[in-house]
Amino acid sequence: MVTKQLLRRQIKTAIRALDCGTIAAESHAISKVVRSLIASINARRVACYMSMDKGEVMTEEVIKNLFHDGQEVFLPRCTHTSESKHFKLREDHHAHLIFHRMSSLTMVHNLRPVGPYQLREPEAHIDEATSLDLVLVPGVAFDIKTGARMGHGAGYYDDFFQRYKILHEGQKTPPSRAMSYGASNFAYSFRETRFPYGLYSLWRRFHTLG
Repeated sequence: MVTKQLLRRQIKTAIRALDCGTIAAESHAISKVVRSLIASINARRVACYMSMDKGEVMTEEVIKNLFHDGQEVFLPRCTHTSESKHFKLREDHHAHLIFHRMSSLTMVHNLRPVGPYQLREPEAHIDEATSLDLVLVPGVAFDIKTGARMGHGAGYYDDFFQRYKILHEGQKTPPSRAMSYGASNFAYSFRETRFPYGLYSLWRRFHTLG
């Protein structure tokens, strides 16, 4: 049986094999789809992520377009319940995400890399998001049949959406869309035992989470 851990490694290997031209072309195409999506649902408060150097759709153009089109932009910071004093979703203190409002593209460019992944993150004193209209998330793999998302395994976004529902009880959870390269998409169910087949280029599609 193919496990999620094995599948995650295989997909990451496929993504690492992508050349710079493919990465640039697919990231640009995705940014255009995102722009159209945001306009179609009239999203004003959009959460995005700062892409890692490898393995994730590059989000620089997406973020630039958000500012150009007048959206409010929110980026994540990884913190810990012992630091943030947020409620715990597990028995022990644990890491979780907080999204902060970026006032300008210059502010984004001035963010410094921090943490084990050397991601550029907002500082803790910057205003936190109180509500969101759309959340753009990264992912390692996606099932083109069901839209199921597989992340990096840390559970940050699962935690975030669960936390959001609790903090905004009675409100609708914001729609979320995952951005991925074609090599991240496969016709395979986590519950099935056969090896994934057909790594289709589906960067024009977005799969709703939850």
